[in-house]
Amino acid sequence: MHVLGERAAQGTVEYALTVVALLAMVAGMAALWRAAVDGTLAELVRAAASHAFSAGGAIDISLY
Repeated sequence: MHVLGERAAQGTVEYALTVVALLAMVAGMAALWRAAVDGTLAELVRAAASHAFSAGGAIDISLY
């Protein structure tokens, strides 16, 4: 009977870890969606673009 209890406990832990991992993925995707909708991602892309550095010529080309 003791072995059966350990198996049930292991299954519960595995189920809990799976649910937590799934919820973390859903929350991450929701955060990305929200960042895309409110323009945060576009602002990050604009800020990371090489023309934001005011570089010219070969430096600007090499950053691409």
